[in-house]
Amino acid sequence: MALDLEPLGETSGILRVGGDVRPENIEGYRKKLYEVCEQKNYILHIDMTGVEHLSSWAIGVTALAAQKIRQNGGDLKIYAAGENLKRILKFSRLEMIIDSGGTAPPSGS
Repeated sequence: MALDLEPLGETSGILRVGGDVRPENIEGYRKKLYEVCEQKNYILHIDMTGVEHLSSWAIGVTALAAQKIRQNGGDLKIYAAGENLKRILKFSRLEMIIDSGGTAPPSGS
């Protein structure tokens, strides 16, 4: 799974997740999310294009990241979730705490 953080400015960026987030690659996902979440007033857009599966660990990590980023005055949004991922977000209730209705993240510069 590839992770690419594209800055949109000093206080926002797009994290492009290149593949499913499973137990064998959760550590890289967690480190990248938590690193960004420590910044003040940061808006993180997670591009889930092509992601079909989030493990239960990934759901927990994403929920904690959303909590951390909000405590620091920012926000976390999920974009481009396919039908299978939308079901996972719904059943895990992650969609209740993270905006996941967008089809495309903001454009980079």
